[in-house]
Amino acid sequence: MISIISKKIIKPFTPTPSTQRWHKLSLLDQCFTRLYMPLVFFYPKNQVNAIPNGPKTLSNLLSNSLSKILSYYYPWAGTLKDNATIECDDHGAEFLEVQINSPMDKVVNHPDSNVKDLTFPQGVPWANGVDRALIVAQLSHFDCGGIALSVCLTHKIGDGSSAYCFLRDWAALTRSSNTNPSPYFVEDSIVPSPIGPLVSPVFGSDMDKCVQKRFVFSSTKLSALKSSIGVQDVTSNEAVNALIYKCAASSAIVANTSLFKQSQLVQPSDLRGIMSSTLPPNPIGNLVSIFSSPIYKDEEELKLPKLVTDIKKSKNYLSARNNVEENEFAIEMLDAYRSGEVTFSKRKCDLYISSSLCKFPFSQDLDFGFGKPIRSSIAKGPLNKFIYLMRTYDGGIEAFVNLNEQEMSVFEHDDQLLEFATPINGDFCYEEEQ
Repeated sequence: MISIISKKIIKPFTPTPSTQRWHKLSLLDQCFTRLYMPLVFFYPKNQVNAIPNGPKTLSNLLSNSLSKILSYYYPWAGTLKDNATIECDDHGAEFLEVQINSPMDKVVNHPDSNVKDLTFPQGVPWANGVDRALIVAQLSHFDCGGIALSVCLTHKIGDGSSAYCFLRDWAALTRSSNTNPSPYFVEDSIVPSPIGPLVSPVFGSDMDKCVQKRFVFSSTKLSALKSSIGVQDVTSNEAVNALIYKCAASSAIVANTSLFKQSQLVQPSDLRGIMSSTLPPNPIGNLVSIFSSPIYKDEEELKLPKLVTDIKKSKNYLSARNNVEENEFAIEMLDAYRSGEVTFSKRKCDLYISSSLCKFPFSQDLDFGFGKPIRSSIAKGPLNKFIYLMRTYDGGIEAFVNLNEQEMSVFEHDDQLLEFATPINGDFCYEEEQ
């Protein structure tokens, strides 16, 4: 189904100065394994054909601009020297070009996420320890003439916001060579390790027996969901997170022969908005913390109004605290490192983690000169009970839900979920894809 056309190493257009040879990783950087963040964007045939010579020039266009953007984002072109240091040695990024023998809509809408994930470099998405470049990109051509551009960036250097900045600037530089990106690498200046370099990371992926299903909440259904909850000023993120968590936790009860399992919703949060007065523009790094719901000990507590209210309370608490000295995620990571136990294991409950990329306008900003993507997606993973949220081009939300097979078989048929969400399967189609 897939054949490799070419594979090459793309080095920075301008050599990295010797003064920037060493990139020091923060405490949070050091806590992550290589853990490649995998994002993919789909562009239809009519947009690709608008380029002079179409698909034939795409590979050179993108690899040339990738070389230029790596001169600005040079740590991602480097080598992981040890768990606390990147050597910015211009090793380069990997760039693959492949042919997928299928129409684009059959791949992107396939109910099996493993088919959709053919658009990623094989073996790289969410990988912990593969010996690959720190960025691996893949240009996929479909039989229909459409393309997909996927990028896997190591989490050691930056978070979702950092990945968005890189992709936004790469697209802008592809459109216009006059673009001058200005990323600021925070390194260990904000959250250094208080105990010296960590010998090994503590947070990685584990996708054993994990399946991913995707559900789309249209803007109309989002409005209906928010109205049904009856809480003032509920956001789309809060409403979708509460619903998915409730349905997933309820599915676990059914899948485990009606035994209630204590559980908790944990959400990573970008700290840039909270710390904006102390940060320069375009900060690159892992500037995140987490906020957590209470641990729910009874199924009666899993009501949407209560869940949304609890999410709001924990989010307000996050905003009020000192997220450098009281960073909940850093505290959890250090505790796991010192104890040798699995991260979050001391909470002694099922953990559902939901990470939202909704505030990043991928669909608006990733125009590489041939129009905006009609779909954005993320690969299966990185953990069981992990949820990703992304904005759709028309203002809805697409949820990527990762559960084990038994719980997913219950979850995907939940009546309350299906009242507001449409599962993506072979029949699903956005208007622009028709």
